Amino acid sequence: MSLITENNATGNGSNPNFSFTFEYVKESDVYVSVNDVVQTLNTHYTFAPNTSSITFLPAHIPANGAAVRIYRITDVANPAAQFFPGSAIRAQDLNTNNDQVLFSAQERKERSLNTTGGSLTGQLDMQTNKIVNLGAPTADADASTKLYVDTQAGLAGGSAAQAAASATAAATSETNAATSATNAATSASNAATSATNAAASETNAQGSANNAATSETNAAASATAAATSETNAATSATSASGSATAAASSAAAAAAAFDNFDDVYLGEKAADPTVDNDGDPLTGGDLYYRSTAPVGMKVYTGSAWVAAYVPGDAANIISVANTGTGGDIASTNVQDALNELDTEKVPRTSTTGSAKLPVGNTSQRDADGGTPANLTGYIRYNTQLTSFEGHNGTSWGAIGGGATGGGADAWALEHDNTVTTSYIIGTGKNVITAGPLTINSGATVTVPTGSTWVIV
Repeated sequence: MSLITENNATGNGSNPNFSFTFEYVKESDVYVSVNDVVQTLNTHYTFAPNTSSITFLPAHIPANGAAVRIYRITDVANPAAQFFPGSAIRAQDLNTNNDQVLFSAQERKERSLNTTGGSLTGQLDMQTNKIVNLGAPTADADASTKLYVDTQAGLAGGSAAQAAASATAAATSETNAATSATNAATSASNAATSATNAAASETNAQGSANNAATSETNAAASATAAATSETNAATSATSASGSATAAASSAAAAAAAFDNFDDVYLGEKAADPTVDNDGDPLTGGDLYYRSTAPVGMKVYTGSAWVAAYVPGDAANIISVANTGTGGDIASTNVQDALNELDTEKVPRTSTTGSAKLPVGNTSQRDADGGTPANLTGYIRYNTQLTSFEGHNGTSWGAIGGGATGGGADAWALEHDNTVTTSYIIGTGKNVITAGPLTINSGATVTVPTGSTWVIV
């Protein structure tokens, strides 16, 4: 028997017919979704009984590229076939019940994620929960931890600060070099003045020629020293210019590193961004923190934003244990939640069709004082009495249909003239039946002590 529990297809905007290859117990176990939105039978599509295809109505034909999913969720709230004492057991009913359990097990297996690893085929909504004990990312599409993001932000910020400090130091060196050049020019001017004074001394005082010559020699030495200072100042200016260029390169590199980080981690946003912080297209591995529901870190896959983490607690995902008989059984609080959902929901065929009430015999009624403690207003179908019954806050009683008089008292009740299933009259109850009445073979009517049955 096939393990397929769903089929996927792509719409083209004109094709209304889609077929599927899996088996099912009843038509209400087959579901259809378009782009992850569940469709409604007879509103969006039609499904003929005992077939393996669905047809979308003209107004709801899937658009070109739309993801069409046809899948099975087998209803296990009640057995597909029930057996009663004395009734015939058919192979068909046994096979139907077996298919109901088998199909449900297949669906649980196909939609459970093994804790040793696996791949998700859909988005995972963490409902504001978080992934813990996540490793550091190594690939572009890996989820990032808060520590990794904080560390990278700190490194980028540190590089920018160092570059700014280098730029400041370079500017200071350039200023000092300019000051040295100015001082050298002043020294050269002073040397020229000394030479002029020496020449004047030689002209005015021939007797001081020797002293003047000495002064001239000293002036030449001062000029040489000034030229050397000027050369050194020019060298310092060149070095300062190189330092400034290197500092500018460091600042540019730091700015580029910060820009790259800013393009990957987009910060806090209220909704999924469509471009990065520079207005450029998104790339796979981009991250941001969503501040509105669903709150949490999100990662871009290259085509869509998804939650960046899931809780690592096995009690919140699924724990799979091998049964030792060739089958896997999924058991977690997720299964308990599914069981509770199956217990609380009321199946219906459609919004205008019919809904199914709880069904069982008299002994399976909810007990007074049990859970829930107050049964007032609860209704069910009694298979033993073959009638609907309700609880008035004190006890269970049949819900009769019939004509009423001017007040609230029933004046007539129509019933069959053949008893087809066994019936037990309630203790301390009086029952009146209009004859003639036939009791089929195998059926009994039990009148407990303290009760009365009158046939008129």
